[in-house]
Amino acid sequence: MSVHVSKINTSKDMNMDDNTYSKLIFSNPRTTTGALQSGAEQGEGFRRYRRAAVCLGLLGLVLLGVAAGLCIKYRTERDQILNRYTGLAEDLLANYSSLVKERDQLSSLRSMLEAKVTQLEKQFQEFNCRIFQSATEDTWNMSRKYCREKGGDLVMIKSKEKQTVLNEMRLNGWIGLSDESVEGKWTWVDTTTANQTFWDEGQPDNWGSVDEDCAVFHSKDDDPPLTWHDHKCSSKHLAICEKSAFQ
Repeated sequence: MSVHVSKINTSKDMNMDDNTYSKLIFSNPRTTTGALQSGAEQGEGFRRYRRAAVCLGLLGLVLLGVAAGLCIKYRTERDQILNRYTGLAEDLLANYSSLVKERDQLSSLRSMLEAKVTQLEKQFQEFNCRIFQSATEDTWNMSRKYCREKGGDLVMIKSKEKQTVLNEMRLNGWIGLSDESVEGKWTWVDTTTANQTFWDEGQPDNWGSVDEDCAVFHSKDDDPPLTWHDHKCSSKHLAICEKSAFQ
């Protein structure tokens, strides 16, 4: 061990003995070296701690940036999905409205077509026939017999279209209409009542005191063709017959 002696002098005004201010200080070299080494280690540890803290801070910033990026990406994808969903909903609503409109149009068209089919069926039933005329004149009953022997009957006219066609054919003769059963109630040969009629002016008239119970068709050029006249059923005229076109 080495001894280091240190003497400290003060001002003379203090009037103290030099020995009073003398002091011996004993120093151990190993102890001093250890203290220095401990301080260095502490400094190195502090620097390591600081570096670790900086790294952790940087790592936190990186994680924060990643989280922010993921959040932005999530929000962007969410908005895109919502936009697509909204657009899809609008498209579906528009398509639904269009389908409803088309359905209504088709329903209206169907109603029109059904009415047209009904009309065509009626006309087909009425015109699905062959019109022919007898070669000789006879009474109404004998004329009807002639038509029936040919597979048909005296013609019935239940529409304006058929009336017009017959008039354009310039036909003249008995038709299947009479009021023999009930005076004033004109009935077709199929027993149905004549609701639509085409009597000429002043007809039927039962001319004079003679009952004229059977109808005769007299074609003419006037339009509309009012061509029916009532005659005695015993008078003689040609027969206007009709029968199914498939017979």
